[in-house]
Amino acid sequence: MDSGQQMNYLALNQNIMNMPLVIGQGLQEGTSETPISTLEGLQVYLNGTHVIPECHELIGEFGIGEMVHPYAMDGMPGCTGNLRYAFCWSEHEYMILVGLKLDESTNGPSEEALDILAVVKRDEHTDKVAAKADHYELIIRDMLLCHFDSLFEFYDTIEEVDDWTFFEDDLLPIIQYHFELKKAVDFIGKELEK
Repeated sequence: MDSGQQMNYLALNQNIMNMPLVIGQGLQEGTSETPISTLEGLQVYLNGTHVIPECHELIGEFGIGEMVHPYAMDGMPGCTGNLRYAFCWSEHEYMILVGLKLDESTNGPSEEALDILAVVKRDEHTDKVAAKADHYELIIRDMLLCHFDSLFEFYDTIEEVDDWTFFEDDLLPIIQYHFELKKAVDFIGKELEK
């Protein structure tokens, strides 16, 4: 693996999946064995937070979308990175893969770093989800919402992420929905404080 690809993996793990780098020990993976329960009843294992279950051979995959992260590598000012998301599945689980490629003008030519972002075990999702005609969309949305809670933690509105680049693809409506939910939760929180 060349140094450019190593930087892609470092940025992906540290800045996208929030795995801290401990000197002498490397990247620290998630330790929680309890998945995130979504409103739809999905049990989401998020890389960097949870112990990722063993995954089986993929039998299908399709792209979700892309965006450009303006600060993809800490310590390298102006180092943007292209994030690419894909949904895939095996007989036993659904997964979202995320790829990161840092800007070549800063990082040099390199191959994209690719890793599992989130996992849902098929035998752990509810009949409520399976019964919906658009259950793939629902699964993708809920898995990405868990990730966006972390990725966009310090932003309250979509207007605040004006230095990010979003494309007109399947990812953008989920990002917009994330911020709509965040606004609604903040409103409810303020009402309850009264």
